[in-house]
Amino acid sequence: MHQTLPLPAGTPFTWVDILDPREEEARTLSGEYGLPAEVVRDFLKQPHLPKVERFEEGLLLIVRAWDEKASGGETFQALTRRLVMFRTPDHLFTVRRRDQPFAQLVIQKANGPGAPVPKPEHLVRWLIGGAVHSYEGPLRAAEEALDRLEAALLAQAVVSDRLRQIYQVKRRCSVIKRVLGRTLAILGELRADFHDEGGFLADLHEETDRLQAWADELQEGATHLLNLHLSLQGHRTNEVMRVLTVFSAFFLPLTFIAGVYGMNFKHMPELDTHYGYYATWGGMALLTLGIFMWFRNKGWMK
Repeated sequence: MHQTLPLPAGTPFTWVDILDPREEEARTLSGEYGLPAEVVRDFLKQPHLPKVERFEEGLLLIVRAWDEKASGGETFQALTRRLVMFRTPDHLFTVRRRDQPFAQLVIQKANGPGAPVPKPEHLVRWLIGGAVHSYEGPLRAAEEALDRLEAALLAQAVVSDRLRQIYQVKRRCSVIKRVLGRTLAILGELRADFHDEGGFLADLHEETDRLQAWADELQEGATHLLNLHLSLQGHRTNEVMRVLTVFSAFFLPLTFIAGVYGMNFKHMPELDTHYGYYATWGGMALLTLGIFMWFRNKGWMK
């Protein structure tokens, strides 16, 4: 579905917004506006990272914004949504697979009461800025999730799927870092095409760099948390094995003594001793005490 969005009177270009285009519709738009075949293919294809590409007819930009409705997945295709922009002297085409809140804000800003006559560069910058700022929320959520998981690990709270949760946060931060890295690259290229009025692109470049650094920091934090989780699991396993080893050390010699006197030989001199039963118990108690004192002196009972 496509529509021509309203703009203030005197705007020297037309804004055509295309939502979830089909192949037939894209072909129709190509014939109506004379769009290059390569641009039409980019309108329809999904797995694009942010990029900038120049044609004789105009400038093609692809950015990716965080998908607030993403319910799962760990790839940039599952967690983000494309926003394709194609700027020509007379038109600005925007292609979205899903309606995005920041795009609606830009539409309202461009045609709000008292809005000045915009240039295509203004709309492009606003849309890129909205896509970049869409990562602020998920990064904050990732930071809070890592804080909760770290507190749970140090408190030794039992959470069966903790490892999966940490890995999920790590993957999301990795996707955000990758997308923002590509966005930084295209912002650098756009400075040659757009006049940076008021330093908007410079500020946006700085903000994108800040968010990428934040994503990188959270990714490293998730990696350290994974290592801490595995280390704690190994430590707890060693603790269990230590306790089992200590108990085995106590019972092995006692089991040996019980096994010796449990043999069914007819001639065993100790069996005829009047106090043999009590002497055996006493010997076993002394042996247990000796093992205990030895372990305590070695520090193995702590």
